[in-house]
Amino acid sequence: MAGRLEGKVAIVTGAGRGIGKAIAEAFVAEGARVVVNDVDADAANLLVKELGDGAVAENSAIGTVAAAGSVVGTALDTWGQVDILVNNAGILRDKMTHKMSEEDFDQVIQVHLKGTWACGREVIKLWRPLAKEETAEGRPHRKIVNVTSPSGLLGAVGQSNYAAAKMGIVGLTKTWAKELGSLSINVNAVSPTALTAMTEPLIQDPAQKAVRLARFALGRYGDPEEIAPSFVFLASKESDYITGQILCVDGGLVI
Repeated sequence: MAGRLEGKVAIVTGAGRGIGKAIAEAFVAEGARVVVNDVDADAANLLVKELGDGAVAENSAIGTVAAAGSVVGTALDTWGQVDILVNNAGILRDKMTHKMSEEDFDQVIQVHLKGTWACGREVIKLWRPLAKEETAEGRPHRKIVNVTSPSGLLGAVGQSNYAAAKMGIVGLTKTWAKELGSLSINVNAVSPTALTAMTEPLIQDPAQKAVRLARFALGRYGDPEEIAPSFVFLASKESDYITGQILCVDGGLVI
């Protein structure tokens, strides 16, 4: 039986590990071919080796227009199309505002917010003329799935850079949904919470761990594999009538 993403080509940024890796694995399992972007070339190449012919590695550091062009170019050069973009790449530079350097602020904004904007801009430039040539009845839905965060919905102590970037991604998501809906381009975002290399340091202290886990209705962080199905849904035909939405997949953290 064909998968829900059969025949589709997807780009997943920051896909070498964690949530991005789980998304890439789930997409390939559903029949998609995937550009595995990660600045860690070893991690990206290892995942591509595991996924086989349905994946190709790309190692640009997300955050510039040039990097976005390289990622999209890899998809076009390899498979001649792009149908799905997942903007997942991210970094943390946590500090209280009075201790945060300009570099700490700029780096997080560049990777998360500018990187999402640049990659989105690149696929939008590709998709707009294609959509205008197609009839509304015969036009396929193309999908952008951005990644925000509970910090981007609620704010977070010590994360003024990260929260600002993730709140900005919510704004991009809703704006793009309004700009692109008439072209059958759906734009949504997922706000996930999972235990990954980026979040594990936050719960190393037992007392801090207990405080953090108490915030979850389900009392725990999720696994990346529990997050990935939401991306499959938002990338699939099943979500063709959903756009401009923020889906919280967080064990009841944001209620």
